[in-house]
Amino acid sequence: MPKPTEALKTAFGYIRVSTHMQEELSPEAQKHEIQKWAADHNIIITSWFQDSGISGKSANKRSDFLKMISLAKEKEHPDYILTWKFSRFARNQEESIVYKSLLRKNNVQVVSISEPLPDGPFAGLVERIIEWMDEYYSIRLAGEVRRGMTAKAKQGGYQSYPPFGYCKQEGNPVPVVFEPEAKIYREIKDCCLKGITPTMIARIMNDKGYLTHRGNLFEARTIIYILRNPFYAGKIRWNRAAHGEYHENNAEDIIVVDGVHEPLCSKEEWQQITKIMQKYAPGSTGKREHAISKLPHYLSGGLLRCHLCGATMSYTSGKRPKQKKSYPSFNCWRYSKGYHRDSSYITVNRCEDALIESLQKFVSAGNADFTFTVSDTGNTIEQDIKSCREEIKKLNLRELRAKDAYLDGIDTKEEYKENRRLIRERLEQLNQKLQLLTSSGAEHQTKKEVHVNIVDLINKLQDTNISILDKHTALKAILEKMEYNRETDEFLFFYRF
Repeated sequence: MPKPTEALKTAFGYIRVSTHMQEELSPEAQKHEIQKWAADHNIIITSWFQDSGISGKSANKRSDFLKMISLAKEKEHPDYILTWKFSRFARNQEESIVYKSLLRKNNVQVVSISEPLPDGPFAGLVERIIEWMDEYYSIRLAGEVRRGMTAKAKQGGYQSYPPFGYCKQEGNPVPVVFEPEAKIYREIKDCCLKGITPTMIARIMNDKGYLTHRGNLFEARTIIYILRNPFYAGKIRWNRAAHGEYHENNAEDIIVVDGVHEPLCSKEEWQQITKIMQKYAPGSTGKREHAISKLPHYLSGGLLRCHLCGATMSYTSGKRPKQKKSYPSFNCWRYSKGYHRDSSYITVNRCEDALIESLQKFVSAGNADFTFTVSDTGNTIEQDIKSCREEIKKLNLRELRAKDAYLDGIDTKEEYKENRRLIRERLEQLNQKLQLLTSSGAEHQTKKEVHVNIVDLINKLQDTNISILDKHTALKAILEKMEYNRETDEFLFFYRF
């Protein structure tokens, strides 16, 4: 523990506010207390790190915490990490011990300004006891919240935002039918009973100009979620899945009880719909392969776009369980989700053949050599811009999740407002930084010449000894995108030269 008489030291300040905020100071109050304590102990805080609306049970979800740990391991590290309480650093004792030990090896000490430790051999024991109490509090709080919500659910109480087709009325805790949306639900239900697939139902709803609760287009998974929700049959379901997760909990952990609201689906209809929707249960098809991992399997992946909406075409292996042959193909992912009615389906072989044919036309016309210029920005600026955009993307997703937590009844209105305020403050900072980086990058942009011999490129694309990934990289250097118009059966190629 540093003393006021010691020489000047440096520190990182770490602030965390979780979602419940029951025994916590606000971020501003935590920062104020840490700054005051640091000044009293001859410590300069060189950097601040803050995770808001995030539990301390796992470090994986705390981006600023991980960034702080990474910087604290570098050669130019601080002497201390200051936090209001040890519980702000971690509520999981196992993780707390791992990270503190890691920091201690680098001569960085974690200090709780409100929980002073005694000098001597008992300091470590007292610290462990505090960590045990913090973890116990977290477990007890989670248990109490769960027991309360479980009891309410079993009594028929509804504790989240009303589903599509329902709304809340002031002074009435029971959701009531919202007719503008209820009529859409009835159409969805009727389509399902007629045997129409969720993807086709989504297309029908979108063609009619209908929108979801949040004003978005319908897609297949939205239709599936609506049709599998027992609320429409007069039931209340709780604990279907962990918050933010797609895969459902075990059947014994899901609570389904009778509600007191007006149903929009009869028992007979619900039984039929349940039988139909069994094959659409989340997780029944397993986790999808990430698009990047598929790149080496086909040449035009990521380059082929839907001519209807401009979205990237998705690859399908075309394998059939009972057939030895496969027919790999592309189709618009937005079509697959039901966003638009017309398909952009095309086989991979036709795309590859059309691409080679397009390149051979340049050779036939006597245009085998091309030299063109492309912008070449400094790597540092490019990396900063990329990093900035990635963080903006994550924050936008985090804001949506904060809204979901509020709509699902997990966070209070005040907690949601505070989380949203912090996120938007950070977004504003990042957007300003991005604007500066972009303008700075434009000023320092240089041009570089690229020379391409089409004959050499064709030979490379047709060489079976060269990997698909290498071929794809060479092709991407000259081809911005390609489109296939299914209606006219034509390909369009957008070259960079």
